[in-house]
Amino acid sequence: MKNKILTAILLLVIPLFLTACSLSDIPVIGKYFGGGSGNAPKQGVPVSLNMWGLWETPDIMEVLIKNYQTQNSLVTVNYEDRSINNPNSYKESVFTRIKQGDLPDIIMVHNSWVPFLKDYLEPAPSDVIATADYLQRFYPVAAESSVVDGRVYAVPAHHDGLVLVYNKDHFDEIDQVSPPTAWEEFRRVALALTIRTNEEGLVRAGAAIGSANNIDFFSDIVGLMFAQAGVSVPSGIDSRAAQDALSFYTIFLKSDEVWSESFPEASKAFSAGKVSMIFVPTWNLLDIVRANPGMNIGVAPVPQAVAERPVSWGSFWMYAVPKSGSNSRAAWEFINFISKDDQQLALFNEASKYRPYGAPFSSVTLAQQAGQSASSQYIKPILNTAPFAKSSVFAARAGNTTEVEALRTAVNAVLSGEVTSEQALKTCKETIVGTQQ
Repeated sequence: MKNKILTAILLLVIPLFLTACSLSDIPVIGKYFGGGSGNAPKQGVPVSLNMWGLWETPDIMEVLIKNYQTQNSLVTVNYEDRSINNPNSYKESVFTRIKQGDLPDIIMVHNSWVPFLKDYLEPAPSDVIATADYLQRFYPVAAESSVVDGRVYAVPAHHDGLVLVYNKDHFDEIDQVSPPTAWEEFRRVALALTIRTNEEGLVRAGAAIGSANNIDFFSDIVGLMFAQAGVSVPSGIDSRAAQDALSFYTIFLKSDEVWSESFPEASKAFSAGKVSMIFVPTWNLLDIVRANPGMNIGVAPVPQAVAERPVSWGSFWMYAVPKSGSNSRAAWEFINFISKDDQQLALFNEASKYRPYGAPFSSVTLAQQAGQSASSQYIKPILNTAPFAKSSVFAARAGNTTEVEALRTAVNAVLSGEVTSEQALKTCKETIVGTQQ
């Protein structure tokens, strides 16, 4: 029997050597020798890539596509802007269709999704994006999100998270020269900025913090506090450190009353001059700048719990390649190209023609460029804190409905006095862990 198997193998292999073929060309087993995947583009053969994008219009992305086609004339990239879908429905489409093998060659995923999608994603070929190079090019939070067992599963399209946005005119009223850098200082300033009268009640809020119902990014703020306290999500959600963080968050509403649930949503309230300080990502800051371009605003890094161990917040979108695609290598080559520094600059400059500024760079080496641009006041604070950013499933506006709503329930329960922080967070943890199993 063994002789028959050996003879069969020789009959299969010898003709390949006689025709100058290699082991990788052997059908079925060739993939174990580096071939047979069907995903490597054949030289001289046209390749068409389909791509789902977010937040950038086809007109803006066309600049990068044309730059790529200048060097790769046989590659066509069909870009579809899926921004019309809200993050919840977009996430549902991605998670459902990726399991069915029904997605384009390139998709955008939130950084918090990658660990849950990993088994359905094609990692980058090491000769296209080497892991060591990736760790040098991008911030640690990107690697923490997308590098698993030494393999790269997604590349950040940009970087974002939270910045502290404040009204400089309000600061002048209380002789506050600079933005607060520590949470206790932030609390003191928020109290000083708050204006309340006997007739009208709260006239101007010192800061949009403490609530879960009219602060779009409340979960990011709490997530940031958890990260600064060293809380692991979801395993440590009910820890003592998490309880203390949640208690501190709610104290701004319960005791200090520097914010009110009767106020408009935080961003709208800030644009109207009804609140002095808010926390938002830079993409939401764009809406504020557009709504009130004459407002004298300042943008600063988020306050810290321990100055010697700074932690900021990261929440951003990444390029990924579904495993079901037939052009995965070509897709990764395109992703690698558009994520290079010169192409990120080209995208930023093109986007800046249509709005006050483009998305903050994901490249570490481009942080200095941000300080030299006219929009540096808006994006430099987020990039200055990017090296020590952390992230979790509590990222808002990312389709993480279950996690955000579980945290919202916990915050509201504590505010109502129904339960303790410990009980609220225990329920929150049970909800999140139960959905992830």
